[in-house]
Amino acid sequence: MIESFLNQLLPKIYSCVQHPNRWISILDELREKLEVESIAAQIHELSDNSNPSEIWLMRDSQSTINADLHDKWVNNSDNPRLDYDFSEYPAIIRDEELFSDSCPRYIDFQERLAKAGLGLAISLEMKISPNRYLNLIAHRKHGDLRLFDHNCESLLQQLAPHIQQTILLYDQFQALSSSNTIIKQITDKLTTGIMLINQYGKVSWFNSSAASIISESDYLELIDNELRFEHKADRNIFIQLLRQTQSPTGITSHPLARIGEHQTSPIQLLLTPILSSISVGLIQSKQPLTFALFLSNSHNEVILSEQNIGRLFSLTPAEVKLASALANGFSLTEYAIEKGITVGTARIQLKSIFSKMGVTRQPELVKILWSSILPHVSQLENTPFSQKIS
Repeated sequence: MIESFLNQLLPKIYSCVQHPNRWISILDELREKLEVESIAAQIHELSDNSNPSEIWLMRDSQSTINADLHDKWVNNSDNPRLDYDFSEYPAIIRDEELFSDSCPRYIDFQERLAKAGLGLAISLEMKISPNRYLNLIAHRKHGDLRLFDHNCESLLQQLAPHIQQTILLYDQFQALSSSNTIIKQITDKLTTGIMLINQYGKVSWFNSSAASIISESDYLELIDNELRFEHKADRNIFIQLLRQTQSPTGITSHPLARIGEHQTSPIQLLLTPILSSISVGLIQSKQPLTFALFLSNSHNEVILSEQNIGRLFSLTPAEVKLASALANGFSLTEYAIEKGITVGTARIQLKSIFSKMGVTRQPELVKILWSSILPHVSQLENTPFSQKIS
């Protein structure tokens, strides 16, 4: 009977790696199987002074309803079970193994258990990391004096390695998810559009600049994670780009192309290979070729923030405006006329800029500004993706 129950429960337990809320229904099944009033899973973390603090808690659905009552009388720092050392190895623990019937604190705790509607308990305890311990504890209903038999203990013992592995996998999954979120936040600040795309044109990821470029285009869409081209000529150009990248010479040449040539804002494309296969353990799993697709167009404006130019090169506000104007194609005379100052005044400002930036010629000044980090990081807040990005 235990084996049959475990065979049905274990896949659900491992699914909690990606869907942690499923613990509730799993604990409901355990509560019914163990014939208990309440069952909860907790993770405690030990601080430097060895005081345990609860960092994760999941209850069965009935216990969730009674959470306030349980927390008031049982699940708090006055719980005498927290005074005892946690087990290094999976262990089945009963209160009678920790306390004597004459222990005053345990007698008081039994009274508090009764106020919460809870009685006898059995728990599975295990170490899951150097300073973290998991406790799966089940309580009988108050007044139910049945002892937990061998079948209950055997079930918990057999669950132990699977629960431990699920928690470890969940931690790893969360760490990867956090890393992906951070990478997404960083790449969303870039002015260049970036996509991950396979050899069949399926897109698995893109940053906000790529979304913006596509949403502004009249001839390129992303539908069902696939790039769709309004014009056959553009699609042929893209297919040729993919073929070049997959050829022996294309891998090092990073093929470039332009689509929408006759539109108001053609899109420039650069494709470079990223991944050809993934190794999982001893198994080499062949995956479709994956490429990084870089996109840019004239509407994807590269901005030299005047505020950041000043911060990066220690220029005064007037010097910043002149340096920015020169970087954007103004001549010194044009700038002087625009600002209503003499060319001589503009030359004095330019001389000061040269001194601070360590250059002697305008082309050097422009080169330093455009080769700095400033043009590659967006100064604008992210905007919602267009409805065209589905």
